[in-house]
Amino acid sequence: MARNKTGFFALHWQQCKQALTDLKRRPLGNVLTLAVLAFALTLPATFYLFAKNMALVAQTWHTPTQLTIYLEDGISSVEAEQVRDKLAGWPEISKVRYISPDQGLEEFREQAGFEHAISLLDDNPLPAVVIAEPGTQWQAAEAASQLAAQLRTQPEVAEVRLDSDWLQRLAAIKQLVITLAGIVSGLMLFAVFLIVGNTLRLQVLNQRDEIQVMKLVGATDSFILRPYLYTGVWYGLIGGAIAWLLTVVITVLLEHAVAHLANLYDSHFRLVGLYWDETLILLMVAAFLGLLAARLSAGRHLKEIEPI
Repeated sequence: MARNKTGFFALHWQQCKQALTDLKRRPLGNVLTLAVLAFALTLPATFYLFAKNMALVAQTWHTPTQLTIYLEDGISSVEAEQVRDKLAGWPEISKVRYISPDQGLEEFREQAGFEHAISLLDDNPLPAVVIAEPGTQWQAAEAASQLAAQLRTQPEVAEVRLDSDWLQRLAAIKQLVITLAGIVSGLMLFAVFLIVGNTLRLQVLNQRDEIQVMKLVGATDSFILRPYLYTGVWYGLIGGAIAWLLTVVITVLLEHAVAHLANLYDSHFRLVGLYWDETLILLMVAAFLGLLAARLSAGRHLKEIEPI
């Protein structure tokens, strides 16, 4: 029994090595096939990388939500500071900052293009403003909206703006990118399946005479099919490895540009590449597609070949 198991695995190992040796015997055609497979696998890997980094950016910018509280006109600075102190004592609010009308006007004056317009004003039209950041449990969109509604009931508050519209747009863009990445990935993985299947179909047709001879001497379809299965797996593994290498090159090329863009927004975000587990999944998916394509394509054509 042990010898049978040893012989079984030894036979599989021999056919696996033989499949790789056969690939080396046809370098030109196989290099072209592997190049097409690599590019087809690089696209979904790159789109996944883009979607992952987009999700990380959205997660970084999602919190904390900021509430801009505009106080009633004519409220004194003492009363405005009392409102600030009262809101600072709320358990729902983690941090508050008071901006007086004079401070707000000075900030507008420092911005390019507003100095001349502000000089034409006789009075300061800006209200007193309190900037509040909700606590951790109140940073979700629904909870922050409830907190904003609660703040609007205060007698000193004229208006409350929840600075979350841009976050909703960012979430919509993120969802669009993820959906697009899923569609493109599905199409390109199906293309990988078709490429491997068509390549092995041509190999079966080219080796038709050899297959007929093998069936004449008693070889079963499963025995004849096994080398094609290993060939499909090698196609997937090698194509996946090249696709991973191309993805790394793309990550390195984009890293400087992404870092420069993040610095313009005063962010420390850096492009994140594929982790080792994601790389392993890429290789496993590519190998599985090669195996499945070989099983369906080569297996169907082997059944059609009968010894004369």
